[in-house]
Amino acid sequence: MIMESEIIQKDDVLIEKSGSGRFEGFRFYINKGNTDTDKETDEQNNINNESLIAAFTKRATRFCAAANGDFTLSSDGIIRWIGQPVGQLIATTDILKPKVLLLADAQLTGEPRDQVIARLERFVIFHFETILKPLLDLRNADHLTDSTAKLASQLFDSLGILPRRSVAKMVKNLDQEARGNLRQLGIRFGAFNIYVMGMLKPAPIQALTLLWCLQNKDSDQTGLNEILAALNNGRTSFVADPTYNPTFYRLAGYQVLGKRAVRIDILERLANLIRPALHWKPGLEPKPDGAYDGKSFFVTPAMMSTLGANETDMEEILKGLGYRSNRYDNSVLTQNLAHQDLAHNGSKTRTLFPEAECVGDLWKTIQHSNTPQAEIKTVSSLEQHSCATDCLPKAEPVGDFAKHIQNKAENKTILLWHYHFQQTQHNRKRNSSQQKWQEKSQKTSTPGSNTLYKISQEKPLKTQHSYKYNKKKTASLHNKSSRTQNHDSNSPFAKLAVLRDQLKRDKDARL
Repeated sequence: MIMESEIIQKDDVLIEKSGSGRFEGFRFYINKGNTDTDKETDEQNNINNESLIAAFTKRATRFCAAANGDFTLSSDGIIRWIGQPVGQLIATTDILKPKVLLLADAQLTGEPRDQVIARLERFVIFHFETILKPLLDLRNADHLTDSTAKLASQLFDSLGILPRRSVAKMVKNLDQEARGNLRQLGIRFGAFNIYVMGMLKPAPIQALTLLWCLQNKDSDQTGLNEILAALNNGRTSFVADPTYNPTFYRLAGYQVLGKRAVRIDILERLANLIRPALHWKPGLEPKPDGAYDGKSFFVTPAMMSTLGANETDMEEILKGLGYRSNRYDNSVLTQNLAHQDLAHNGSKTRTLFPEAECVGDLWKTIQHSNTPQAEIKTVSSLEQHSCATDCLPKAEPVGDFAKHIQNKAENKTILLWHYHFQQTQHNRKRNSSQQKWQEKSQKTSTPGSNTLYKISQEKPLKTQHSYKYNKKKTASLHNKSSRTQNHDSNSPFAKLAVLRDQLKRDKDARL
């Protein structure tokens, strides 16, 4: 006896309901209103058990024939079939290959149960291989060389995002062909991060956060929903909450800089605005926005609008990216920019002057003969009117409010930024070389040796040598002076000197 059932819809979930209970997925819930005696209940349970096995078998056949679109995977790791829970993901040693746990009653047994589990596994494999394809392509790439395969492996282990500083030496050794092969796999070599572009979309990020949470159940999961909500809303940056787990920012493709979390692809847009300003050479046109002297730059409105940040946020963001600043007064900076424009754009300023006008009596007679009298009157009246309006001074702001605005504009300072990481790296090399030299000198002057005593004995010899050198030098200067004094008296230079002395004596005598 197979129980008859009807399908009803409740809260967008399809539920099969029979006279004695209801189906939800592969679970059957008995109605609580049944009032039968114990004997009748035992007989009814035996009948219902056989009917349930047949109903579950029929239901398993429908389940295996369902399309992938009928399945969904929620953020809590529950697999649903037409809105009904049928399975749950469990973490394994491989973070990208979770295991499926079937949610079903014991009446689903034998081959139908195995078929249901196999169908669930096929859906899970299809789901993650489709969404995480850009990341899985890194692991399955067989045409990469040793250097590129190593970088791809590190990028795969970090789930698609690597700080460039951590692999700077490896990236520097890659040639253009190797970089081209990695770019074909969707890898982007940014100024601050190396990342897989296809993994910054909401669907792959949600899949990665789900797998990470399955792998780290005991970790703090504060802020996951809020960060994913900001990502789904298209927020390029937002105020970072220090109480959130910082791993979720990185998994979602954000980098925390100061008080803001900024998407790493938006940071590359910022780098594209900064790069022309730092590589600009004075005298070249056109001058990029934010360029100052080719070595530093100042923040422009385009940079702030790209990141959705104000001036204070930009300071924290640029410091976090490795830039350092020098503070200048607004008046000094504007004067320097004006001097640069005058020095390098002198030829252009000359062309801005109006062309020379024709003058003279002949030109006046020609112009007077060609223009009618009415036009002359209208032109003269227009010129008088324009001169009267143009010569009026502009209205000046008055009052306490105007003084406040003027003082605020005068006291405003502007920051000039330059990249500091390369300089610190150079200083590290220099300090390491100095340290090596000091260690070498310490090795030569080991305790118990007489090197210090020998050096102290050699010092007087060096001073004697320098004294001899100075003595020789003074002697040579004395010889030169004696040679200059023994010039020939008949030479023209000697006669000029005698004449000069005579004129000097005559002048003194007159006084």
